[in-house]
Amino acid sequence: MKKFFFTFLLLGFIASSFAQSFEGVIDFRKTSGEEKVYYSYTVKGNKVRIDEKSEDGKTVIATLLVDLSSKEIFALSHDRKLFMKREAKTTERISGSPKIIRSGNHRFIQGFDCEQWRVKNETENTEISYWVTKGSYDFFLPLLGVLGRKDRFATYYLSIPNREGYFPVDAVERDTQRNEKGRLEVIQIAEKKLDDNLFVVPKTYMQMEN
Repeated sequence: MKKFFFTFLLLGFIASSFAQSFEGVIDFRKTSGEEKVYYSYTVKGNKVRIDEKSEDGKTVIATLLVDLSSKEIFALSHDRKLFMKREAKTTERISGSPKIIRSGNHRFIQGFDCEQWRVKNETENTEISYWVTKGSYDFFLPLLGVLGRKDRFATYYLSIPNREGYFPVDAVERDTQRNEKGRLEVIQIAEKKLDDNLFVVPKTYMQMEN
């Protein structure tokens, strides 16, 4: 009986450990023409910190603090030591009838096994190819929902069914003539324990009205 009870507890512990959501930092780069912008997602539970960085990727310029449970968003200006509350937005629907293609192709990117998904929309003369990896990335879809991004990298991704738990490691937007229009590239995914203070507005910052 004791052996059975111990085995039951052990299985419960294993199941709970696999169910844990991602905690750590994801660094990525967004390219549009000659312009390159660096960002970081810092994630712990239902809290996400989004840092926009300088061209060299070293200095944090601005930050969004997002609570996925309450859907509260705070925007921080570090040079002015100000913050303001922002409203959650609704993601726009894309025009036309996009074609979803799960190619079955795989490749390793930054050490992660990635599968290719493509969204082709002739109405908008656009195709985006995503290389996605499966993991405990439960934060990503709720984050896109709260932010209400209008860029096609977000809106096209949300048109894909059965995307829960996946994260795009690389994405390329092209027109239907195959001319590249933009790219998102993950530079590093680092799982690690994080301090709760990363997700709160510093006490020295003053609130700015909308």
